[in-house]
Amino acid sequence: MVRKLFLTLAFAALSVFPHVSALDFGASTWIWTNELSGGNAPVGSRAFRKDFVAPVGKTPVQADIIMTVDNTFTLYVNGIPVGGGDYFPLAQRFCVPLSPRLNVFAVTATNVGTTVNPAGLLAAVQITYSDGTTSTIVSDTTWLYSTSVPSGYEQLTFDDNSWSPAIPEGAYGVGPWGQISIPSSPAALSLSNANWIWTSEVSASGNAPAGNRAFRRTYTPPPGQTPTSATVIIVADNAYTLYVNGILIGSGTNFHTAQTYNITLGPVPAKEIVFAVLAQNQAGAATPAGLLAAIAINTANCNCAAGVMFVTDGGWKSNTGTPTGFQLPGYNDSTWPAATVEGTFGVAPWGNVAVGGAGPATPLSS
Repeated sequence: MVRKLFLTLAFAALSVFPHVSALDFGASTWIWTNELSGGNAPVGSRAFRKDFVAPVGKTPVQADIIMTVDNTFTLYVNGIPVGGGDYFPLAQRFCVPLSPRLNVFAVTATNVGTTVNPAGLLAAVQITYSDGTTSTIVSDTTWLYSTSVPSGYEQLTFDDNSWSPAIPEGAYGVGPWGQISIPSSPAALSLSNANWIWTSEVSASGNAPAGNRAFRRTYTPPPGQTPTSATVIIVADNAYTLYVNGILIGSGTNFHTAQTYNITLGPVPAKEIVFAVLAQNQAGAATPAGLLAAIAINTANCNCAAGVMFVTDGGWKSNTGTPTGFQLPGYNDSTWPAATVEGTFGVAPWGNVAVGGAGPATPLSS
């Protein structure tokens, strides 16, 4: 009976949320488990599932998915890991092929912290059928949850009849989350969600010693995802040199204006994409120093857009020196500490940084 009701609700969702030209969160609801109290939830991982059965006479071909979770997530489609995210203000976008009838969207969602705090999952999925028509499903109470993460829960054959309907927390735009940036949407990539970072040498007053410092952020594409291009907006106090997979991309010396780089990846798909920065605090004495960046990666999958977005934050690694080869893929940065977050975009002494126009496309070739 539960399964029959669930499928009925799934079909109803198709008629309630018609296709729109641009996939967004307009009809989506933030959801979580019944552990919510005053908008807060315990820390830890929870499992969510959404079964989708195509209407009679329709054959699903692909799904265009946008998703974010406060705080981190891993998405599976039909048991296959598709990707994830670890910064909820920036949604991630995935494009995946679908099975002709039953499809399962499964998410391991994790609330990070040391005490109860806000947690939520937000999603929108556009289904494209073989006849060219589309429909959209969204995060709502037709999704099911488990307060544990059972082994194999992401598989098509997993029995979720004992799971409960997700608990709604509010429509898209509700606090504390507000608006979410979506990859591939116009002007979605900006520095507004980025953080100024540096090494742990930053003092309580915000100053750091002069000299060169190294930073790295590695992106590993999930199975089936082929990165094709990247856009990087970057600035540093006082100067930076940007490398992608060891190739010199560009540099800047004016921390009042960021530079934008459009980078063509390939032609051979990379197993990982390494963004490395040689940053310099040029003053003779200890003065403010910082690195600020936002990155979008687009991938070619199916016939719809896919991509990820991330910014400078504690997920970057830092080094108080500039080890030989630090900009190369395969360099072992496992002993590097996390970068120190100095403050969000707009924080003193930098204020609002201007963004320069996009430069010419830069291919990754030696």
